[in-house]
Amino acid sequence: MNTAQKLAHPGGPALVEAMKFVTICRALDPQNDYPHIGDLQWWCRDGSLDDQQNWHFWYQENGEALALGIIAGDEIVCLLHPDFRTHERYRMVHQWAVQRVKERAGQQSKNQYEIWEQTWGLASGDDLEMVSFLEREGYERQEMYYHCYRRPLIEPVPAPILPPGFTIRPVAGEAEAEMRAALQRDAFSPQGSTTYEEGTLRQLAVMKMPQYDPQLDLMVMAPDGTPAAGCICWVDPVNRVGLFEPVGTRPQFRRQGLATALMLGGLQRLRERGMQAALVTGAHPGKEEKSTAFTSSRFVYEAVGFQLLCRTYLYHKVFATAV
Repeated sequence: MNTAQKLAHPGGPALVEAMKFVTICRALDPQNDYPHIGDLQWWCRDGSLDDQQNWHFWYQENGEALALGIIAGDEIVCLLHPDFRTHERYRMVHQWAVQRVKERAGQQSKNQYEIWEQTWGLASGDDLEMVSFLEREGYERQEMYYHCYRRPLIEPVPAPILPPGFTIRPVAGEAEAEMRAALQRDAFSPQGSTTYEEGTLRQLAVMKMPQYDPQLDLMVMAPDGTPAAGCICWVDPVNRVGLFEPVGTRPQFRRQGLATALMLGGLQRLRERGMQAALVTGAHPGKEEKSTAFTSSRFVYEAVGFQLLCRTYLYHKVFATAV
């Protein structure tokens, strides 16, 4: 496959500035749920954030950023500097993002558009005034929610235990991008709309990200050489916090402890790089008995020592483009 001319630019200068912003936010407010710099890079993998109109910063007079809005597909992200977190500023960022999505829908001649918003960095979804604002605006809280987990890395990490014949190794660079992308697609969306070719392009884009480390892009290999599970670890060297994004196992290899072993291997590598803690986020339905596919991740995270840090919710609204 000739991908050389199809690769997206890896986020551009806005991504670099956004990474700096969330690093500062986390340093000042480490217990809140700000995106990790790895989250931002992962979001950029499909090229949709290369359009600089999908990012907007607000600044103080001294040039320091106090807020950031991001348009990621149909989802809007509103982030506020901890020292300047007010509901007025939140509404300012929110309104910019809604207007931007509306303009895009008009340009595409759509009759309606939808907006999803996760409650990032505002008291972990428990901010009653913000929730009240969204509900007054007609947004509905979804039954599904997100759990952000944290694990300290001060103490040594137990060694991974794999079934006989299975091994953990890093991805061998761009030569294995197609294989790594196929693993990702099969683990998360085997019936999804993303093709294997599109997945390969996204994997190659991830490999171009500023903080991507091929030694932290890990796979569990089955005895016959098939990639069975995979994860990418990201490091925030300023706050010394690592991130797992994503972690997935092919369906035919599940319930063998592969994800648990893989994460232990990742935690060891993060600790070797000086990280003092690691983060991972899992999506959960509101009623856990509905889907073991969602809730099983929780048991894996807890098995390797992660503890719940906070819960965030997702809000949704459908708009008509007509005035």
